[in-house]
Amino acid sequence: MKKHSINFSDIKPNGNAAINVADGMAEISTTRSITGYSFHLSGNSYKKNYVSLPEKYHLPFRIDMTIKLDHPAFLLQIGDGHIYFASGHDTAWDRIKDIAKPESKPCRDNYAFDSRVPLGEFVDISIIYNPDDMQILIGGEERFYSRKQPFMSKKQAEILSALNTEGFALGLAVTKHSVLTVKEITIFEHDDNIPITRGSFELPALKAPKPEREKPTFDNVLAKVSPQFQPEILEMDTLFKSLRPMKFKRVIDKSVSKITYVASEVGISYTIVASGAETYHHFGWYLVYSGPVETWHRRADYMEEILAEIAKTDAALAEFIFSRLADCNGCYPGGLCKTPYEFNGNKVVNCHGRVVLQMNTNDFNNVREFFRYLNKFIERKIMNGDPPPEKIILINTRRN
Repeated sequence: MKKHSINFSDIKPNGNAAINVADGMAEISTTRSITGYSFHLSGNSYKKNYVSLPEKYHLPFRIDMTIKLDHPAFLLQIGDGHIYFASGHDTAWDRIKDIAKPESKPCRDNYAFDSRVPLGEFVDISIIYNPDDMQILIGGEERFYSRKQPFMSKKQAEILSALNTEGFALGLAVTKHSVLTVKEITIFEHDDNIPITRGSFELPALKAPKPEREKPTFDNVLAKVSPQFQPEILEMDTLFKSLRPMKFKRVIDKSVSKITYVASEVGISYTIVASGAETYHHFGWYLVYSGPVETWHRRADYMEEILAEIAKTDAALAEFIFSRLADCNGCYPGGLCKTPYEFNGNKVVNCHGRVVLQMNTNDFNNVREFFRYLNKFIERKIMNGDPPPEKIILINTRRN
């Protein structure tokens, strides 16, 4: 067995990633989004903006790390594969990417991986890769076990052998505005398979009875949010009900995981995605892409105009909103939502005004202030007799 205790000064930042070492710990961050606004991995940004460990490692190996994450999510790269942690309720398909056949269809096992990580506290994570099985432990609890990953199959034996001869590079990537604090990383390379002590992880039955469907109610979604933030969401609900002339309609998703407030006259929406500790919220000028392609459209948005308006009396709020604009990573085919914005001489190409927010009091206060400013702005537009935002068709076809 060969033990590698990683010296943080040997970790290399790549792209827009950064690492700061202080008090015997490393803080990893990035100024570039590696995910879409719903934490789906988009394009190859997470392969370009990351920090890399100093060596390459050979199977069988075990990775032990003690980390603290302040906001979802982070990703461990293993060669061209990865394991995606704190990735939320709707990203099951990309939580694990195979190390020998990364573009393969996700194994059924992957959908059962519980990737949740407690936020704001240190937790131990261990990953074991043997040639014929793998295991993931979070906080000492077995969250994943598989003997059916593509790299384990006989068809991939030659490819895996070649990759393992060269060794697997390891890296860490985090989403924009998240900080991953690493207390310790150790890698153990073994000559023989690493013994695995099984925990309680089990795959759901292939024909398991369907659970009783929850009613899509506000209270049922609210119950899935950490109790400390439920009052904030109740305050958001009260605000949206009170705003005039903007009229928001509250919509509860059938999955009982989202609360959305939609002001269709303006073309803006605000959404809370409820997923326990990994709950997040965002707003933006939305795209309408239901129905025939020639009807897909959006409203001309007021982002640059409202930011300039806010900056007259609250420059810090305007800067905050602009800084939280999610980078466009080509989430939609053809870049339908790719929109450039400029503020105070800075430019960003964004997912059509999408602003991603963290679960903290400051972000909730800021988003409420933004909508109060926007409501007054719209009120003045109406008093001046200005026309509503123009409808912009996104796709031109022969039929339109």
